[in-house]
Amino acid sequence: MWFLQTTLDNPKALKPTKVEGSLDTHLEWWDTGVLYVKASERSKSKSLNKSNQRVVISSGIHGNETAPIEIVDKLVEDILTGDLKVAVDCLFIIGNPPAVIQESRFVEENLNRLFSGKHASSSNQESDRAAALESYIERFFNLGSEQLYHYDLHTAIRGSELEKFAVYPYLHDRSVSDFQLGFLEKCGIQAVLLSNQPSGTFSYFSSKHFRAHAFTIELGKVRRFGENEMAKFTEIDAGLRNLISGLESFQDQPQEIQVFEVIEEVIKQTDNFKLHIEPDAKNFTEFQAGALLASDTNYEYRTKRDGERFVFPISNVPCGQRAMLVVAPANTVNN
Repeated sequence: MWFLQTTLDNPKALKPTKVEGSLDTHLEWWDTGVLYVKASERSKSKSLNKSNQRVVISSGIHGNETAPIEIVDKLVEDILTGDLKVAVDCLFIIGNPPAVIQESRFVEENLNRLFSGKHASSSNQESDRAAALESYIERFFNLGSEQLYHYDLHTAIRGSELEKFAVYPYLHDRSVSDFQLGFLEKCGIQAVLLSNQPSGTFSYFSSKHFRAHAFTIELGKVRRFGENEMAKFTEIDAGLRNLISGLESFQDQPQEIQVFEVIEEVIKQTDNFKLHIEPDAKNFTEFQAGALLASDTNYEYRTKRDGERFVFPISNVPCGQRAMLVVAPANTVNN
C-alpha cells in the first residue's frame, strides 16, 4: 500500500521526488497522489501497439470510493516490485486525499464538477486541487504521444442494475470509438452512457482539451476500505494491466455492451426539489411511460416513453446542479 499510504501521510502536498524502481521503469512523485511512471524505450519497443501511448489512471476523485483506489494502489505496488512490466508512460492519481482520510465524498465541494476551468468560480481546497490536477494532466500529455488515454475510476452511491458502466464524455466533433467500447467490454463494463453536453468532470477535461480517449468508469457501489470484494474487479484489473504492459492493441469491436443516451438532465432549481424514486432503487431501473421521477417548483419530469431509466440520482446537491440523469437505449431515442 505504498502509493496510498504515502499519499495519506501527505494529504496536502508532497515534494516532487524520484523513486527507486525497476531497471526498465522511472518513477517520480509530482505531488501527493500524483505519480509519474515512465517506461524505458526498450520496454516501449516490445509493445503490441507500436504507437507511443500515454495513459492516465485516476481514482479517489471522490474520497469515499475506495475500490478504485485499491485497484490503482495494487497496480503501482506491482510496478514497484517488477511484477507488472511497464511499456507505456503512465500517470497514476488519487484525486482527493483529504476526503479519503475523512471517508467522505468531498470536503467542501464536489471535485468532479470543477474541471475545465470551473474551479475558477470557487475558493476551497477542492478547487485548488482541480486546478493542480489539470496542470499535471497538461504536463503529462504535453510530453508527447500519438495516443492519449484517461480512465477515471469510480464507484456509485447507489447500486446498479448494470453494475459496471462507463460515462463517455461529450465528444463535440469526434465520433464514438468502437475500439474503446471493445476494450471497455473486455474490462467487464456492461454499458456505456453517451453524454450530451459539456461538463466539469475529470474525464471530460482530458477528452475536450487534449482529445484523449477518456471515460468515467463506475465499478459498483461505494464501500469502505476492507469491505470491497476485489474479486469483482478482476476484468478491469486485467484490462489495465494489459494496457500498462503494452499487450492491448485496441483491435476488438464491442459485442454485447449496451449503449445509452441522455434524454434529460434533471437540475435542482429550488429547495422544493424532490426525487420520486425509492431510496434503494438502483441505477438503470427501467420505467414505463408517464412515471414521475422528479419534481420542483413549476417543474416535473415524467418519462416520455417505455424503457427510460435514471442514473446518478441525488437530491442533496446545491441548487443549480444536476440531481439526476434520465437515459434510454441509444437505438430508441430518435425512433
